[in-house]
Amino acid sequence: MKKRIAVAAALILAVSFILSSCSAPNLIASVDSLLTPPLYYSEYEGLVKAFNSSVETGVVLCNPTQGDHLSAITVSDVDGDGEEEGIVFYRDTLQENAAHFSVFKCTDDVWSKKCDFKGYGNEVSSLTLTDLDADGTDEIVTIWTYSGIDSGSVFSVCSAKDSSLNYEELLYESCEIAKTVDLDGNGSDEIFYIASSKSDSGIIRSAEVIGIENGKISRKGTAPADSQVISYSSFKAEKNDEHSPMKVYVDALKSNNMMITEVFYFDEESGNLINPFYDEETRENTLTLRYEQIPCADINNDGMIEIPVQTVYEKPEDEGDETLYITEWIYFEGSNPVLSVSTFVNLEDGYLVNLGTLGNRKLYIRKHKGGDWASWSVYTKSSTSVFGNVLFTIIKVPRTRWETDMLDSGQYITILKQLDSVVCVNINENGRFAGLDEAKIRKIVTRLPS
Repeated sequence: MKKRIAVAAALILAVSFILSSCSAPNLIASVDSLLTPPLYYSEYEGLVKAFNSSVETGVVLCNPTQGDHLSAITVSDVDGDGEEEGIVFYRDTLQENAAHFSVFKCTDDVWSKKCDFKGYGNEVSSLTLTDLDADGTDEIVTIWTYSGIDSGSVFSVCSAKDSSLNYEELLYESCEIAKTVDLDGNGSDEIFYIASSKSDSGIIRSAEVIGIENGKISRKGTAPADSQVISYSSFKAEKNDEHSPMKVYVDALKSNNMMITEVFYFDEESGNLINPFYDEETRENTLTLRYEQIPCADINNDGMIEIPVQTVYEKPEDEGDETLYITEWIYFEGSNPVLSVSTFVNLEDGYLVNLGTLGNRKLYIRKHKGGDWASWSVYTKSSTSVFGNVLFTIIKVPRTRWETDMLDSGQYITILKQLDSVVCVNINENGRFAGLDEAKIRKIVTRLPS
């Protein structure tokens, strides 16, 4: 069933020798710039000529904007026969506003067109080539979008019935996010996606997993999702060990800057798709709520994904003050969430402070701003003097100031360098007396993982 079709921006490049009438000459590019290195026009001249002869004038190439295939022309052995196939995304601007893709087969160095599909948008969000039914030939999974519309996308699944590579479309569905992942552990990828629909009670969102069995679509599971989500920002998958099910983590933006992480996995006993944080009564997930857009991540590089959850640490006292939050990162043991580490996160400057203990003394933090710099002072709490107990200060300064005033001083430990700024740490006398050195600082102050 067709649902609302929607969008993500894509870069449309035009090839000069196949573009005969284009109103934007600054978009014209050579084939070399469209092919992902190390693919070159000289190597795939036959494919380019075959495509050129198969289309009318006025065609522009469409580049997927996400995923592993970011070129309008993708070359891959999709059927495992040792010969390459080519997939070309394009749009005929003279006749219609929809994007297409064509599949070409190379046999004895001769490229021939096998099929062509009209998409469900004027732009291509992503292309995935994966063998969903374990028959030795990759399915073509494409997410289509329309520029200027932000209410969703459409994914399509095309499968080849035989070695002729005459692909047929098996399915198209509206979605807000869609990814391929082996969620049920059967050795072949499935498609995980989240879609929304309207009801008398408001928006209803649900996650669904589909695969291909015996040439037909198999719907393997569905679970409710938070109804108040505005958009989805990232997707991660995790397989801990043979005793733990595969989990997918979907970061979602709610009102203002609030974010949650939805978690989905198959329950081994019932075979149902589970969303453990979903509240049936409110139709929301509030257990993973945070007040800043911090994505889930493997915070300590142990192979497990942690979810950031925030509580208020310090409310604003003055007009210029900002609320500070403690960010706790939780992971799963089986289906039970467990606290991994507590941190302060400086999202704007790109780092976090691990709130472990220094001896028997807990760490606390104060935020300061002045001129062209920003800093966080980390200290041990005292009833008499905060500033007298400061251990070290984390400073973000413009890169020009770092290079002219601070680089050669030897007083600062560089944490991360950005294009126009540097984050560094200065250990004061109290910190050195407490045993802090560069090695310990690098464990306490770290780059915010993506």
